[in-house]
Amino acid sequence: MRAKSILGATTGALLVVLLAGCTGSSTNAGPTTTPSASPSPSASASTPAAAKDVLFTISANVRDKTGNTIAIELVAHEPLPYSDSGAKSLVDEFASACGTGVGTTPVTADTLAANGSILLQMDLASSTNGKQFVYPIDVTLGNVYFGQSVLGKGIAPTDSAHPCSSGFTWTTSGSGRAIADFESGNPGPDLTSWKYALYGFSVPADSQSTIEACRVTLTDAAKSTVADVAGWDPSQAATGYACTIGYVGE
Repeated sequence: MRAKSILGATTGALLVVLLAGCTGSSTNAGPTTTPSASPSPSASASTPAAAKDVLFTISANVRDKTGNTIAIELVAHEPLPYSDSGAKSLVDEFASACGTGVGTTPVTADTLAANGSILLQMDLASSTNGKQFVYPIDVTLGNVYFGQSVLGKGIAPTDSAHPCSSGFTWTTSGSGRAIADFESGNPGPDLTSWKYALYGFSVPADSQSTIEACRVTLTDAAKSTVADVAGWDPSQAATGYACTIGYVGE
């Protein structure tokens, strides 16, 4: 009888231990995690990774009265003299676009050589494709006394009769490539002559749109070129209707 009592007590103790062990295992399970929502990406112009020859960038947001926003960007590359082998495609493209003349003189490879020209390539990009801006954006791409060209959908000369000397309007979002000519004359190309020009975006005050979040980035090469230029304005963004940089006069 005593043996049975001891056996029963031992069995009961083992059951208590086993039950306690099971209870401990269930309470040690890891906490359930709740997935967190990913932040929505902000609008940004879809340009490729920065190239080594970048001179400066200008970026901004175009916002209409309903709050819709399109990011736009201009990336300028270091200029090349007309005679540089790397400029051949620029020379051909610019001559093709401006062969009817800048002013009264048709542009050819020979006229670029005669004028000691340098060519400044600029890439234009936006955060969407094929979306119409609520109002055409005025795009300034150089010196009004020399020529510029643009190749890309949605960007066109302000005056089709003067395709390289009337400025440009950007009506539909997308991308393009611009080329600006700067004539140095003799003895030869001046690779710093791009500093006497204006670059950027603007809209009229009554356009039902604004240009916001203007950001200008000058590389060290650009900073050293414009450092001693009186009249160089790093940004004209205070009005909300423009994002431009360049030479505004002394």
